[in-house]
Amino acid sequence: MPRIAVPDHEKWLAEDLALSVPVQQSRNAQLNVRYGPGARQVLDIFPARAANAPILVWIHGGYWRALSKDHYSFIAPPFLAAGAAVVLINYDLCPNVDLPTLLAQTRAALHWVRVHAAEMGGNADRLVLAGNSAGAHICAMALQYSDAADCAPISAIRAAAFITGIYDLSPIPRIQVRDEVHLTPDQIPGLSPLALPITHPLPSVVAVGADEPEMWIEQSEMYHARLVAAGSVSKYLCVPGRHHFSITRDLANAEAPLTRAMIGLLQA
Repeated sequence: MPRIAVPDHEKWLAEDLALSVPVQQSRNAQLNVRYGPGARQVLDIFPARAANAPILVWIHGGYWRALSKDHYSFIAPPFLAAGAAVVLINYDLCPNVDLPTLLAQTRAALHWVRVHAAEMGGNADRLVLAGNSAGAHICAMALQYSDAADCAPISAIRAAAFITGIYDLSPIPRIQVRDEVHLTPDQIPGLSPLALPITHPLPSVVAVGADEPEMWIEQSEMYHARLVAAGSVSKYLCVPGRHHFSITRDLANAEAPLTRAMIGLLQA
């Protein structure tokens, strides 16, 4: 439980919200655009400065049952300056929906982004997925769908950044989030990226804070190794002095190693 590992996590989350407000108030921001019928099926758009741009799609964390896109608007400026459009996605949270429904909602959001890509100055076939914590898990699961079966084809996803993610869900029934994230034993393998084949290798960044709990670091190491074994060009970053809530703060700084690595993905 990252919130136990970082006792002052509420301070970090409050600061994230405060840093995000000026970005949300920027002139071109399009906030709470609906992409589906669910109460939280909305997204924020920060259009690209020129046409045919890559689109960075950010999916927030919160162990699938907390937080929102509003905590992470502060990440947008460095990627806008690098030539991308930026989209931040919300989704309905557990226990109001189950995890498979949540994953289906985020796939619907990717479809919506592709349909409306030109309106934000983006290229529908140049999506770069990125997310932290549960959002990294959602990004990894988005790569498990076949082109033939899905309206947001994998071929449109050019690269991905997985930040402090969880890729093996087998611990979930043993920790507090089990009361909201209801998983049956038979569901866990099919919802765990570490248990699934990687059929769409692509340029990737896998990052974790060096001050995070051992399990979080281990899962990131293992997922990076799986990506490399499958043929992905994957960069692994264990960021010194960063924990589960501070690592994303680096994305407000265009010169931070994690930000530079993710900007590099925009060329994929």
